[in-house]
Amino acid sequence: MSAPTSPVKGSSNPPPAQQEDMGLGGLVLTHADLKLKFKASFSEAVTKFTIDVHEPFLTTTKLKASFTRYVDDLVDDDDQPVESTDGPPRRIVEKVAQYWAERYDWRAVEADLNARLPQYTTLVKTPGTGFTDPIPLHFVHKRSPRPDAIPLLFLHGWPGSFLEVDPILEPLTNPESADQPAFHVVAPSIPGYGFSPAPRRAGMGYRQAAAAFAALMRRLGYDKYVWQGGDAGDFIGHFLALDFPDQVVSGHSNFWVVPPTPEDQERRARHETTEDEDFVMARLGRFVDVGWSYGQIQQTKPLKLAAGLTDSPVGLAMWIYDACAGVVADPETVFAPERLITWTMMHWIPGPYAAFSLYKNGRKLSKADRLLLYLGRRHLHQGRPVDALRLAAHGHLAVPLDLWYRTPLEWAKRTGNVVACVRHDRGGHFAALDAPDLLVGDVRAFFGDRELSGTQVFVPPPVRTRGQSVGMREWHVR
Repeated sequence: MSAPTSPVKGSSNPPPAQQEDMGLGGLVLTHADLKLKFKASFSEAVTKFTIDVHEPFLTTTKLKASFTRYVDDLVDDDDQPVESTDGPPRRIVEKVAQYWAERYDWRAVEADLNARLPQYTTLVKTPGTGFTDPIPLHFVHKRSPRPDAIPLLFLHGWPGSFLEVDPILEPLTNPESADQPAFHVVAPSIPGYGFSPAPRRAGMGYRQAAAAFAALMRRLGYDKYVWQGGDAGDFIGHFLALDFPDQVVSGHSNFWVVPPTPEDQERRARHETTEDEDFVMARLGRFVDVGWSYGQIQQTKPLKLAAGLTDSPVGLAMWIYDACAGVVADPETVFAPERLITWTMMHWIPGPYAAFSLYKNGRKLSKADRLLLYLGRRHLHQGRPVDALRLAAHGHLAVPLDLWYRTPLEWAKRTGNVVACVRHDRGGHFAALDAPDLLVGDVRAFFGDRELSGTQVFVPPPVRTRGQSVGMREWHVR
């Protein structure tokens, strides 16, 4: 690996940066160029970023929240409110709207995030993906002081954001025990989420995001790394493993998608399936029937949805709340107004259209691409099918409130080289949020097993002698 050479602008303790010529010709894009609601600058340099949302935008947002128009609840025969399964009840909507208009303090949230999360921006290109525009990226990057730390790319999903890395950042970079593995963590915002500006050109899907993040990791000097992700982050991680096998050592997922095959359905009809198989197929059926409505709209008519939710902050918050309520144990606590509004701000600030359309762009895969994503196959020499995901070992965390809980290991192996699967008795779809201890423990256990996960390629640098540089430590690849 090349040694880091370029400093980070505005940082006294910079992460490494390996500048490579992406043909951007010194291009700099500012918030004015991109019509952003926050101050920012994006270039090939890795630049320190401080969140600073425009004040008029914040004032207008509070005003819009105060003007929220409510839908009355249905009533029973005694004229008592009935909480419909059609969406969030009025009491939830009112609580969030009133909190946002009267109590929510974005500036305090902003200051806290700036103080705790080391954030940066850069600009990359993704030749070969069909997406030709330069891609401005925002990301968190925290290096461990440990010389044996493993580079880890954390990949969030929808309706999350880079905020998902917050609960696990410190324990991963600074473990209490020297026996526990440490990580250099990079957590980028998917384009159109948080402070990665929304693409101006159509076509940003999972594969394009994967290529952008691969370029980011090269920019930071990480020639090899591991990834962890859930939801959309799992899809992006799959494409990283498929398209950049020389970079990706292994991956860990908390959302491993394995749809049942027609043969599975036939075995179920003959009562030949196991309890776990029956459980997964029944849960998937219920989800498709009553829980997937948001995804169907985002996959087919994202602009139709965005036209309304770009104008209503509380409407957007309720869209997000309803999608999340069924995948955490106590939604009214986990997504209390303060957190729900902050999560919503990561979509409200850039506008939600890009995040919605990631579903549509991700769905618009060719037949061959779908095989890549869902079957883990691609054709290499002489047309011979090779399971590309078997080039990288994968671990899987399963929690009870996630859609794919109890997925049989035999199924999981259909879509990749799954070498470890841990099933827990608590936790939901957003593992970093409501079960961070479990996620941290599993990440440490999987990537800490150097032979199983392949992370033996990362070895600590030689001991420095007196007179040598004592600057930022580097990791090395054997």
